[in-house]
Amino acid sequence: MLTENKFSKYLLYAIGAIVLVVIGILIALQISNLNQEKKDRNYEVKMLSEIEKGLRLDLSNLNDHIEEYTTLENTVDHFTNLTNDQVIFDDSMAPELWKLNLGSYLQFNRGPYDALKSSGIDRVSDDSIRNHLINFFDFKLLKFQSKIDHTTRRYRANVDLLLSLREDSFLDKDNNWVVNRIPDDILQNPKFVWLLTDIDWRANSSKASIEEFTPEIEALIKSINKEIGNNL
Repeated sequence: MLTENKFSKYLLYAIGAIVLVVIGILIALQISNLNQEKKDRNYEVKMLSEIEKGLRLDLSNLNDHIEEYTTLENTVDHFTNLTNDQVIFDDSMAPELWKLNLGSYLQFNRGPYDALKSSGIDRVSDDSIRNHLINFFDFKLLKFQSKIDHTTRRYRANVDLLLSLREDSFLDKDNNWVVNRIPDDILQNPKFVWLLTDIDWRANSSKASIEEFTPEIEALIKSINKEIGNNL
């Protein structure tokens, strides 16, 4: 009986020790999981913050383009009125004339999103924001880029045509070279009239496309900020 009593105590001790070891392992695993979850959350917040920062820069850039295209529209209207009124060009109009060269090609900051995508887009824990990111960058942005590339495709050609309307270099009466002079009748030149029409289409179409797309950026920024707030 004494032997059996000692064995029972030993068995209980052994079971207790095993239970304690198992509990210790479970606690360690739990701590490890919590630490990993914290790291994942920190990474997610960091990448979402970088994407949001890039989107804000893109939005600011697009707003600058809207202002630029508004200036371009006003410049086209100004010279269209002068053309209709048969006004003769003089050198004081040159600064305004060169505003017809306004315009540029658009580029977007996809770097943070592509970095997140390469590391695993599923690292964004919320299904809604993850789908919003995919829909924006892999579909809506590509569609917008295609549209804006179409509306701005003649930018370089417009600049080249305007430059080509300058007179050839010549020697004036004082034997000085005159270069890049704007001819007095440029406002009635059929090529210039056509150029105004082409620039007006480019400005209006590009501006409309940007104004249609900017709410998409604003909506994604709002969603990202909400998700970041939830993870803090």
